Amino acid sequence: MITEPLNTMIDLEPIVKYDKNGISNIEDPIVKELRANLMINEELYLSMMALPQDFDELAVGFMFAEGLIKSIDDIERIESTCTGNIFVYTKEPIQVNEDDKRVLVSGCGSGSVSMEFLNELNLPQLVGNQTFSYNEIINMMKKFNKQSEIFNKAGGCHSAALRFKDGTDIFFEDIGRHNAVDKVVGKALMEKRSIEDCALLVSGRISSEIVLKTIKLGIPVLISQSGPTAMSLALAKKTNMTLIGFARAFRFNIYSGAFRVTE
Repeated sequence: MITEPLNTMIDLEPIVKYDKNGISNIEDPIVKELRANLMINEELYLSMMALPQDFDELAVGFMFAEGLIKSIDDIERIESTCTGNIFVYTKEPIQVNEDDKRVLVSGCGSGSVSMEFLNELNLPQLVGNQTFSYNEIINMMKKFNKQSEIFNKAGGCHSAALRFKDGTDIFFEDIGRHNAVDKVVGKALMEKRSIEDCALLVSGRISSEIVLKTIKLGIPVLISQSGPTAMSLALAKKTNMTLIGFARAFRFNIYSGAFRVTE
């Protein structure tokens, strides 16, 4: 979902390009990256590197995923600036610890999840009963790829989408997958739509961190164009998640939870 003109998120930079025709000097589109500061009740909670757009959705989705809010009703108001300051005011106080004040870079996290940690986690069972047909999965991934306007123009972005039971979806791009997921979830919360029977579509590999995030959000179906790691598959099996990878063209692999996929 592009809510701002593309030129607000893309710069043109002079580069030297080499291809079969030789060397040429051109202007190449480069995606912008901005430090967004999340202020909760006038106090800095954390900073994150993100695209310079959709700050409200990013803040709401992040706070929900972190367990800081239970629903959009916990938020009194949000004010954001074009320079990346996001001011969130909650109806009840939220304790901000010094250890929480950090900067989230645009990657997928700071490390892997150990098997010991997996065994210690008190993970919920995902209970969504919505099913998706083979054709639905193929068609939603085709649409997903076409929606990636920023990536198709300049690269350097990840995408995420929520597919609802009624066939509608919410789509966002960002420089990090976690940000893109936070934005689609934030938008769903702001529209007071349930995500418990949705499918979450993401670009890039299926890491243990993105699976853990999906579990925390209570989303039962996770689909990607790429494949999962062994740890992410173990997490999916442990929590009854439907995990689908390599969803490209007319094929995909079901790694767990095949009962939610129908002919």
